[in-house]
Amino acid sequence: MTKSSMIGGMMALAASAGGEAPSAQGRTGASVAPPLMQEVAPQLADYTDRVLFGDIWERPGLAKRDRSLVVVATLIATGRTGPLAGHIGRALDNGVPPTAISGLITHLAFYVGWPSAVAALEPAREAFVARKIDLANKDALLPVPPGDAERAVAVDKAMAGFAPALGDLTNDVLFADLWRRADLSPRDRSLVTIAALAATGSADQLDFHIPLGLRNGLTRTELAEAITHLAFYAGWPRAMSAAGKLGSERPVANNEMIVVRAGVSPSQGAADRFTGTVSISSSFATDTGATGATVRFEAGARSNWHSHANGQLLVVTQGEGRIQSEGGPVRVMRAGDVVWTPAGKRHWHGAGPETAMTHVAIVDRGDAVWQEPVTDVQYRALPVD
Repeated sequence: MTKSSMIGGMMALAASAGGEAPSAQGRTGASVAPPLMQEVAPQLADYTDRVLFGDIWERPGLAKRDRSLVVVATLIATGRTGPLAGHIGRALDNGVPPTAISGLITHLAFYVGWPSAVAALEPAREAFVARKIDLANKDALLPVPPGDAERAVAVDKAMAGFAPALGDLTNDVLFADLWRRADLSPRDRSLVTIAALAATGSADQLDFHIPLGLRNGLTRTELAEAITHLAFYAGWPRAMSAAGKLGSERPVANNEMIVVRAGVSPSQGAADRFTGTVSISSSFATDTGATGATVRFEAGARSNWHSHANGQLLVVTQGEGRIQSEGGPVRVMRAGDVVWTPAGKRHWHGAGPETAMTHVAIVDRGDAVWQEPVTDVQYRALPVD
């Protein structure tokens, strides 16, 4: 066994190690660090158990499925295929569908190059074969997002003078085809793109992709956690450069008025946060730290239980919905109603069982802490009007 394959095997073992994750206070179960690491670099083993898997992987600001997407994207982008099969297995355990793994590899071919994507195929097949996964081909495309025509015109103008063919490929293949494929949601495409760009030191490209990620449904807390997480897999210098871009990016310039058009940049509500069909559009952020978006719930759809560090304001614009704070009754919301939920209060909200509902959701700094889904019994409790 070569030195590189031995190290790759060691990291794969660490990546796929078992279910008793150590706590942030110390190792409470089987060590995630393999015996070789404990023997050769016991301090590294301690950091692996106590910090990386005991703390970073357990932080609430970014779901484990998203952390897995960040790590898989980082490993592919940096060509570190040794631990890749183990982390693909962990991603599958964390709820990432096999089609999303396949779509991620294809997506990153355009952002880190074909050789890096091809190098990821064998570890991916290893993980799929181990679980008897047979991928079904899906060619569905998502709708063209509002405002994409303006982006395409900007690309044409930027490339016309020196690389018109690259401009055509950017518009016709990258955004008109790849970014619309249904194997990854726009939000997840933004997440893995930002992770790959940060991991490869392409921080200048984040000036475009961080705002796009926010429009596609990522939050600033999620982006900060993603960049923090990849520091352990791509190194501190790359993470620090990317964090600087996140800190400097401002959605609204001082003293500048903006108009966010209805239906701009729609994305689907994440399956680990919502039950049923939910679409999010017209996201916005202000200089004061307030953020929000228009959210439409189709009949029967609702959020998971969640809370906000500084509370949440809902303004119902269409239809009829339901809302409940923990310990209270299910209440009816109708168009024109304004609902305030206090800071830290667990609650859920959504459409009625037979009626769709749209609201504008506004929070003042701080992102949601997402928790378990609302059961059918909870959702269908007799409401108080």
